[in-house]
Amino acid sequence: NATFRKIFRNPHSIHSFSHSTLKIVFIVNPRAGTRSKARIEDLIGQHIDRAAVAYEIVYTQAPGHATELAAEAVRQHADCAVAVGGDGTMNETATALVGTQTALGVIPLGSGNGLARHLGIPLNTAKAVQRLNQPTEKTIDSCTLNGRPFFCVAGTGFDAYIGLKFGEQKTRGFQTYVKTTLTEFFTYQPSRYKITLNGRTYESEAFLVSFANAGQYGNNAYISPEADIADGLVDVCLMRPFPPPMAVPLGVQLFGKTLHQSPYLKVTPAATAIVERPEAAPVHIDGEPMMMEARLELAVRPASLRVFV
Repeated sequence: NATFRKIFRNPHSIHSFSHSTLKIVFIVNPRAGTRSKARIEDLIGQHIDRAAVAYEIVYTQAPGHATELAAEAVRQHADCAVAVGGDGTMNETATALVGTQTALGVIPLGSGNGLARHLGIPLNTAKAVQRLNQPTEKTIDSCTLNGRPFFCVAGTGFDAYIGLKFGEQKTRGFQTYVKTTLTEFFTYQPSRYKITLNGRTYESEAFLVSFANAGQYGNNAYISPEADIADGLVDVCLMRPFPPPMAVPLGVQLFGKTLHQSPYLKVTPAATAIVERPEAAPVHIDGEPMMMEARLELAVRPASLRVFV
C-alpha cells in the first residue's frame, strides 16, 4: 500500500489491500463525461462491501495516465482495475490489462458508455459499485487498429469526422453530439476505400467504415447489433452513401437495433482487415478521435481481456 501511495501520489487513498479480500483499484477520470465526480468516493464507500473488498481510489492527471495507473495495479497484483469515466477512460485502463490476470471493471460516467451498455453494466453508479462486491467475470476479445488497442468500436469516415468535431465543442453530452451530427451531415463528402478482408480485396465508396467488436457506439446507437464481443472476430461495417432523405430512417434503425438490415450497410465478420484510404484522415478509437495513416490494419486478439460485469 505504501507503494501505491508513492506512485499514485494520491491524497484520497481509502483502504489497504489484504491477501484475503478482493483487491480493486478505482481509476477516476475527473474530466470524463458530463456527470460530476465529486461524490464518487462517498458512493464507493457507501456501496462497497468492506468485508469482501479492499480498494484504492486514484485520479488521472492527464491523457494516458489511466494506462500508467492500470499498469501499476497489474504490478501490485490487483484483482480488478475499475475505469471510472467514459469509453476513453475505459480504453486507457484496459490497454494495460490485456493479457494479464487483472480484470477490467467499469463505472460508466461518460457521454456514451458503449462498452458498459453492451456488457449490461448498470449506468447507475451505486448499482455498478454493488456489482463489484460479487462480480461475474467475462473474457472478451481486444482489437488493434494500426497497433492502437480498442475494445468497443473503432472506425473511419463520417463517425470519425463527427468525433473530431465533437471533441472541439465546449460542451459534452448526447445533445451536443446530435447537434454536431446534424450540422456536419450535409457538407460531408464520402471517400473511396480499398478493403481487404477474408482473402478478398474490393474498392467501394463509403459513408463510413466501422470496426465493431461490441455492438454499439454508445447511447444505444447500434452500428452492428449482432456483434459478439467474444467470438474472435470484428464486424467490419461498410455503409455506402445514401440519399439525404434516408438519414432519418437510418437514424431510427441505428437506435432501433435494426441498422444491419439496411441495404446501405454491409456487415462482414473478420479476424483481420486492411482498409486503404486516399490519405491520412481522422479515425476514432472507442469514441476518441485522432489522425491516422492512410492505410489501416485491423487485428483481433481473442479472449485477451478479463472483465468484471
